[in-house]
Amino acid sequence: MNYQTLKTQRARWSSLSLLLIISLCILQMAFVRPAIAAPTTQRIAGYTQYDTASAIAKEGWTQSDYAVLAYGENFPDALAATPLAKKFNAPILLTEAQSLPAVTKQTLQDLSVKNVFIVGGTAVVSTNVEAQVRDLGINVTRLAGEDMYDTAIVVAQQLGDVQEAAVVSGDGYADALSIAPVAAQKNAPIILVPKDHLTNSIQTYLAAHQLSHTYLIGSTDQINESVAEQFPGVERITGSDKYARNLAVLSRFDSSLDFSKLFMATGNGFADALAGGAYAAALNAPVLLVDNAYKQTIGDYLNSKSSQIKQLDILGGEVVMPSALVQSYLNPTQSTTPTTPTTPGASYSASEIAKKLSPSIVYIETSDSSGVPVASGSGYIVDPSGKIVTNYQLIKNADSAKVTTKDGKSYAVTKVLAYDSNQDIALLKIDAAGLPAVTLGDSNSISTGDKIYALGNTSGTDDTMSDGIVSTKSELVNEASFIQISAPISKGTSGGALVNEQGEVIGTTTVNVTDGQNFYLAMPSNSLKPLLTQDINKTLTQLPHDSSAAAIPIETDLTSSDYLNPDNYLNSSYNLRDLKSSYSVMTISNKSVHFYWKVTVNQSGPSNLSILGYMNPKDYPNWVALLKANQKGSIMAYLVQINNDLAQNYPGKSFSGSIVYQDYYPYYATPQFPANEVTFAGGGRWLVNHLAASFYDLRTKNISDPMVTVQDLNDSFPGSNN
Repeated sequence: MNYQTLKTQRARWSSLSLLLIISLCILQMAFVRPAIAAPTTQRIAGYTQYDTASAIAKEGWTQSDYAVLAYGENFPDALAATPLAKKFNAPILLTEAQSLPAVTKQTLQDLSVKNVFIVGGTAVVSTNVEAQVRDLGINVTRLAGEDMYDTAIVVAQQLGDVQEAAVVSGDGYADALSIAPVAAQKNAPIILVPKDHLTNSIQTYLAAHQLSHTYLIGSTDQINESVAEQFPGVERITGSDKYARNLAVLSRFDSSLDFSKLFMATGNGFADALAGGAYAAALNAPVLLVDNAYKQTIGDYLNSKSSQIKQLDILGGEVVMPSALVQSYLNPTQSTTPTTPTTPGASYSASEIAKKLSPSIVYIETSDSSGVPVASGSGYIVDPSGKIVTNYQLIKNADSAKVTTKDGKSYAVTKVLAYDSNQDIALLKIDAAGLPAVTLGDSNSISTGDKIYALGNTSGTDDTMSDGIVSTKSELVNEASFIQISAPISKGTSGGALVNEQGEVIGTTTVNVTDGQNFYLAMPSNSLKPLLTQDINKTLTQLPHDSSAAAIPIETDLTSSDYLNPDNYLNSSYNLRDLKSSYSVMTISNKSVHFYWKVTVNQSGPSNLSILGYMNPKDYPNWVALLKANQKGSIMAYLVQINNDLAQNYPGKSFSGSIVYQDYYPYYATPQFPANEVTFAGGGRWLVNHLAASFYDLRTKNISDPMVTVQDLNDSFPGSNN
């Protein structure tokens, strides 16, 4: 090979090498997303939401003549407050219902506040709180209406003449938090609306103000078009979920916001973003809402703003805004290759979820003041420091409780941190550390038909797991919103964790009995999250104790018992076919109670035949409803007819009859039932064997004098006159 040939080949190889390098660079550019240019970060946080709000106030103000005071436990009345805070250059501080937190009081003094607007009625911010503020020498103005919609209008009236308005649904808080800094900048009121109509106060406000433009946040699923069309110049800003709508708001007002400082807050609670929104409004800065797991859309948005963001303020502590989550946005995953099972958003198999969640599921047993077991159920560890979530019904009327973890260790419940009886949720504390905690997910992100799992623990060592789908994500029970699921909640597992396919806890399981039907429900995780920073500092004995009748049982599993099998009873040799067909169901006022009749021949005793009618346990609510409706005459007539038929069909035979209700309860079901009718059945269950009514052939003289009563009515049963 001569020199010229070698030189030519080397040139070719050099060209190919250069092309290969360029190609590799292009591929790398295609598959690698650069990290966000690192802004300065700081966390503004405290131990509770009250501490965080005060920390935000002191970060944003050294002195303020005004402050806005809002209820820190729930969101409705507070959502409209940010434009008010902006107008008066005021921070938003939070208070408890009955007393002013010490940290809030100190902040009012440190900022030399002279005037306070209390947003909300006395039901959420009591007159006692108002008096405590006045005692500091501060003038107080309360802004409140009949409900949250009226309160928002009362706040709006403080803004004076306005040209624009922001309209959001009153059923959630995220959309109001998203638009709040923008609305404040424009001196535009935030008007809360129901989904499908306008209240009188809203209509009156619109008639009195000539608005030129309306920013409506949310799809027609949140606010119907029939509502939207009643506002002038509507511009609807929407997205697939609250995070998408937050990004849509920020994108819409991109040119009018200063992105040099950006506030990042959880979208799974309102308090931190509310207080931070006042500070953001003062700086004309945006508030970015994030979930508790990395979202690609949010990461992409932050990356697009990386050149503008100079400082990132994290609102809230590690519980609600983990450092790892923040870092995942500042240093996003480099590869865009498909996700693996360890990547946020990946799905796990049922066995993987069981293995992942099992160490966090606990068994809880509660007792009364005498140490008698009251109830048992499940719970889960929500914080390594010993915070346990379970059902409120489990601790109701209890004086002590014991938590058993997966490793067999038992801990006494030292105090109750928070509870909500309407949503059947309680947050307990045990003296422990380093416990394996669950990861809470976003219950708003679920959809009807999504796969879910219900996990519980019936003894501290025995795991249970059932699967199903989301039947509906918004089942209203006693005005509280639950997730309804198809996954059965078995004995002792109520209070456990509802888990999505990503292994995140999206709810706390519970059971509701309505019209005799079991509904498997879960309290949404997003409703739990605001409770996580609370501490009411009460023991179980200090909680309200209800001495009234026990509730309908949350578990009914006797429907498979032999006594409900009609083939076992109503023996044809006794010609009881008529009894079976005629008296298998009692229907009064459209309420039915089904019975299965058992007849035994007595070889000895006062009567020849014993007639026992077992009430279907699922129909017991109907029985109780009939008693409460004073339908004793109709019930007695039903029993009289049975009595007469038996006397006619069995001439010369004596008989005695009873109606019995049996069921398992997860607690010691007194005083609804006499103590001698309730026995401990093991496994945290109590068997109720309740004599509801008795009857017999009055013509026979050789029997003793048994009760001839409808027992629950405490009234005599006349029997037969034949």
